[in-house]
Amino acid sequence: MKDSARRFRFAAAYVSYAAVYIARMNLTIAAPALIEEGILSAWQIGLMGGVFFLLYSLGQLLNGWLGDIFSARRMVTAGLLLTAASNVGIGLSLQADNAICLWALNGFAQSMLWGPLLRTVGCMYPSGKKSFAASVLGSSIGVGSVLGIALAAGTIPALGVRYAFLLPGGFAFLSAGMSFLLLPAEPRRHKRAQTSEDSLHALLNPQLLILLIPALCHGILKDGINLWAATFFIDTYKIDLASMSFYVFAVPLLSLAGRLVYMPLYQLFRRQEHIVSIVSLGICAVCLIPLCLPGTPAGAAALCLGMNAAALSLVNAPFLTIYPMKYQGAGCVSRVVGLLDFATYAGAGIGSLVYGKHLEENGYAGMFFSWMLLAAAGILLLGFIQYSGMKQFRFLRKGA
Repeated sequence: MKDSARRFRFAAAYVSYAAVYIARMNLTIAAPALIEEGILSAWQIGLMGGVFFLLYSLGQLLNGWLGDIFSARRMVTAGLLLTAASNVGIGLSLQADNAICLWALNGFAQSMLWGPLLRTVGCMYPSGKKSFAASVLGSSIGVGSVLGIALAAGTIPALGVRYAFLLPGGFAFLSAGMSFLLLPAEPRRHKRAQTSEDSLHALLNPQLLILLIPALCHGILKDGINLWAATFFIDTYKIDLASMSFYVFAVPLLSLAGRLVYMPLYQLFRRQEHIVSIVSLGICAVCLIPLCLPGTPAGAAALCLGMNAAALSLVNAPFLTIYPMKYQGAGCVSRVVGLLDFATYAGAGIGSLVYGKHLEENGYAGMFFSWMLLAAAGILLLGFIQYSGMKQFRFLRKGA
């Protein structure tokens, strides 16, 4: 493939995945406005987050399999069109039942993108550059999150809460057109892809199955921060929307910083992704301590949440990129991504429902303390994988 064609395809993949985060993170800023205007309650916001993540996780199982069969052009374009339709529908209706159903559709739609995009990028680059290219693609999550929060924060005071959904929906529609024009029309097969029997053995690899549990734990933490950060600052510090946006902005900015520094840290720890994740979860647990204590200043709380977001981005990176890319020789990159994302967003969905109900009657300290326990559980399980001497599946390669 010519370098110019590769750059255009990579740019299309990057913008496409940033677009779905713009059309996801808008809810973080819109949630307090929806509650204040009496459109939805805190429980209904939690339900929106819950059905989004549950449909996203279930969609990963189906779309992870389809992503190894159908072209990225078909999968990504369809996902972006559904994302656009769901956001525009919410913006036009602003009705609780419609919002919950359409946000669930948005969750399923967004599950259609990452597996095909990662597989496509894996086929575009030689072995030594795959992990770096995948890591750069993963930074689109941070960029999209920053843009999504900034767009919603600027739009709601000026135009109203409905435009926090209409504008991201419009951008997703434009991104769908770009993806249709630039992404490959046929699925590209890795030249070393093995048989379906090999793929089945890869998917039943004990390391992969155990990894599903820390993936679930980190999903509760990662998307819990995204969903509840805004309401935490408004409820705890009684600040207005503009001030809240200033504090919440630390979360996506530091999350993006975490994604950008992952590859240097990965090299520093001698390409041992589990060690990076263990250290990051330890940082996460420590930064949650001040949030469990009364009287923590708003600035310190923003810094702690931001550091948590950065640390969890370092945990998320290998689940999204490093580990799945090792399965390219077995021809099941998209399916491995689907399994890990299923666990991640099943955790996010469960957490949204549980904490949505919890916060109706209780404070935030209990939620933050439970997050500390989940971080500790992730450390123990990843440490077991790292130091137990478990044999890897024979097609896994460290130089992905």
